[in-house]
Amino acid sequence: MSKLSSRLRAIVRGNPPGSSPDAELTFEPDVPEKRGELPPPPDISRAAEALGGRPVENQYGRVLAVDRRYEADRWHGETQIGGCELDDFEPLRALDARFRSSWSPEPGARSLTASPMFFDLETTGLNGGAGTVAFLVGCAWFDCGALQVRQFVLTSMAAERALLEALREQIDAAPFVASYNGRTFDAPLMDVRWAFHRLPSPFETKPHFDMLPPARRLWKHRGEQSAGALARFSERTGCSLMAFERQLLKFRRVDDVPGFEIPSRYFHFLRTGDAAGLESVLEHNRLDLVSLAVLTARAARIVVGGYAACADARESLALGRIYEGNGRVADARACFEHAAEAGDRPTRADALSRLAISLRKERRYEAAAAVWRRLVDARPPRTKTLLPLERLAMEALAVHHEHREKDLELAKKFAEALNDENGDEAIRRRLSRLERKMSERQSPLLN
Repeated sequence: MSKLSSRLRAIVRGNPPGSSPDAELTFEPDVPEKRGELPPPPDISRAAEALGGRPVENQYGRVLAVDRRYEADRWHGETQIGGCELDDFEPLRALDARFRSSWSPEPGARSLTASPMFFDLETTGLNGGAGTVAFLVGCAWFDCGALQVRQFVLTSMAAERALLEALREQIDAAPFVASYNGRTFDAPLMDVRWAFHRLPSPFETKPHFDMLPPARRLWKHRGEQSAGALARFSERTGCSLMAFERQLLKFRRVDDVPGFEIPSRYFHFLRTGDAAGLESVLEHNRLDLVSLAVLTARAARIVVGGYAACADARESLALGRIYEGNGRVADARACFEHAAEAGDRPTRADALSRLAISLRKERRYEAAAAVWRRLVDARPPRTKTLLPLERLAMEALAVHHEHREKDLELAKKFAEALNDENGDEAIRRRLSRLERKMSERQSPLLN
């Protein structure tokens, strides 16, 4: 081993193999010669005074809690806080299939009326894993029409167990939790932190409503409309909470801290004890919670109100799909009819095709064919290019008239309309079969 070490040192030093090195290699860390001790953790009392909070103590230590209350008469954009309290969370079960499967009421039992606990995290990074810590956990719930917000701030890494215990107490007091993308990011991250401290996670047994999937289903396609701001909406911001906050709730933040700055502000607080930079982070988190509560109430109202509560045809179409997924066939068809009457050409085609397929599943072939015909006839005059769903309607009509109505002439008419440069081999085979059948039908008459 010593010979190998000597040869390696010689190679590093540039000496010929076998020659004695000029000096022994030693490891010299690149640090200043005089380094002071690490700064002490920030004083929780000073941080509480700066942020308007108070220390909360439990069996694991102390954590900083900051309370704010949004009264019922306060407005968030165009929505009043007092009108957002949920008195029944059955509509949320319709919106989120995973939430529906995690909680099923007993037969004859009333739905829970207590407020859910909305929660949102601010973390030291976005990668997740054992190295990412939630230094700010925001919780919110409705109390007598007002929205009560409580935020737990991690003033030192040693206080994480105390923060986890305080959060567990909040979760245990709620019938279920609600988040925005929390099932994918927030809850798994907190599960890792509880596991790190060898503590059970309350998320494992608590029903969890995630607002992101319903928001995507209800409002994702609004950006496809040709109206100015909405046309740029989906391209620029997608389905983020702040995007829906601006476009749906009509709320705009002033001097909001950018998300990429949040971890650095927290690390500055740990190094210096100066909590001034955290105030805007807490405000950012509070606004996320308020927007989540208001957006959840908006979605629930749409489910309860049906197509009459929808803002436009696309929303009605999306609601119909949600109803359909919940087995509410009649409500779904009513939404599809409304979307077909009020929507543009793509929306109308989507709505009518879903309506026709729904009828066909019940073997109501005549009614389904009538809807397919409505879809075909609704095309603008002198339109040569067919939408994919319009092609589907013509193909369905060709099948219906060939096999059920036995009207070969009409079946051939629809098949010929599909036999353009984009026509596939199946259409050409259908035309050949129809021509053969028509020829066979005429042969006995000629004889």
